[in-house]
Amino acid sequence: MAVPRALGGAPWWAGVVVLAAAAIAWVATGVVIQRAGAARLPPLPDLSGVAVPIREAIVEANARAHAAPTAAAIGELGRAYHANLRPLDAMATYALAERLAPSTWRWTYLRALLLEERGDQDAARTAFEHVAAAAPDFGPVWYRLAELAFKQRRLDDASTAYERARDAPGAAPYAPPGVGSRQVVPLSAYAGLGLARVALDRGDREGAARQLRVLVDSYPAFGPAAALMRTAEQRPGSDAGRSSVPDATYDGPFVPPADPLLDALVAESRHGDMLLKYAGIATRARDAAWREYLARRAFSFNPRDLNVLMEMAGMLQSSGKLPEALAYLRTHETLAPGDHHTLVQQGKVLADLGRTAEAEAVLRRAVLVRDTTAEFNLGTILDRQDRWEEARSRYLRALAIDPFNTSAMNNLAVGLDRHGQTPDAIVQFERAIDIDPGNAEFYVNYGSALIGQKRLDDAVRVLTISIGLEPRAPNAHNNLGIALAQQARLLDARAAFERALQLDPAHVNARRNLERTVAILRTGRP
Repeated sequence: MAVPRALGGAPWWAGVVVLAAAAIAWVATGVVIQRAGAARLPPLPDLSGVAVPIREAIVEANARAHAAPTAAAIGELGRAYHANLRPLDAMATYALAERLAPSTWRWTYLRALLLEERGDQDAARTAFEHVAAAAPDFGPVWYRLAELAFKQRRLDDASTAYERARDAPGAAPYAPPGVGSRQVVPLSAYAGLGLARVALDRGDREGAARQLRVLVDSYPAFGPAAALMRTAEQRPGSDAGRSSVPDATYDGPFVPPADPLLDALVAESRHGDMLLKYAGIATRARDAAWREYLARRAFSFNPRDLNVLMEMAGMLQSSGKLPEALAYLRTHETLAPGDHHTLVQQGKVLADLGRTAEAEAVLRRAVLVRDTTAEFNLGTILDRQDRWEEARSRYLRALAIDPFNTSAMNNLAVGLDRHGQTPDAIVQFERAIDIDPGNAEFYVNYGSALIGQKRLDDAVRVLTISIGLEPRAPNAHNNLGIALAQQARLLDARAAFERALQLDPAHVNARRNLERTVAILRTGRP
């Protein structure tokens, strides 16, 4: 039988030989590319003064990049530099990864974050625009482009980019193993805030106010939206002063939106400063699980760092893990004997544990240094022991050191109200709320004082604000019920007491108030 031939007369197996040769050439080319990448890798920097955990992370990533110099391995080396606060090394390494794999946009994005952080807005914008073209559904890049445009007063560009960020597919925030969920405001809300800022800059107060009202209704705890709404709703030229009953606004520190790529990088850091920076952001965002992860990671690599020990203690205090918090504070005191900040926190933890005598002794050591928090905490301990005049003196000392210590104002006001000096108490409550209008507890206490003065309309308004800021606070609902009952709005009062008991079934006062209200509704007699 004749052997089959391909077109042109070549034997049928000739194509196989050609294909095999092409494959060999392709593999060889890949090896050449890898070797070229290795040849261009920057030399390992001098790490002699770097903490051992950080040095190990960088050396290991560098070894992997040299062993297999792919774009992915080189990019991961860049992330090791970036996560451990070596920005120049990180940017050079990211740039090499980008050249080897131009279609992999995450290295460009991470490099752009560093450019933005260093204030190189034009270079950051160019890099972010490249990412936006490659990944148009990645919302964070549009938000960053919008923020850059807004800072540069390019309002049309900012508006377009905010809209793209708002309309991008929603993505879950990064959560490392052990962090079940994150408490974050979605990117779309931040984009909506940006659009309102653009509207205000264009003089469209009504449009800005409409957008902000939607945001505040959807996300009551999103403080920047509430604060900007107050500005948008204030008439130009009107008196900016406050009435005696303040608006429900919050002027706290701005918390940036969660960024999944950045957070994933931070989660791999071993540098205490990087981890503490983002733990601080998580604290302001009330993102408790993320804060705990970052604090514990910082401690695992920096167990003798005084700032890390204080963050661990603070995190554990806020989580209600007081014996653990005390242990970290005592470790801190061992490393830094006599540090009055540690003594202040120890005193607070001991007080919260009910170890009053120990707390007072520690805080009397702390107030030897002129410190507003030490004076306030000592005042609180004395107040709890019904030593009012001593407590009042300490609150006043705290305010003499720091006239903006709202906690001291609040406690002083509560004590004044309790001792029959309610008009003076109201002055202190209003000062505290004027400084910190997002503190729900201040409104609860203020509302109680207003009830005592029979200013029931003001009390209802103030307590409604408190519930808007913290809907799950049973005391606010109970106090609102009292004000409504005294206005003879018994059905509304019953609903308020019932809500308080839903939130706290053991709330004795709410139960008694509900029983009394139900009895009046049934019999028509008080």
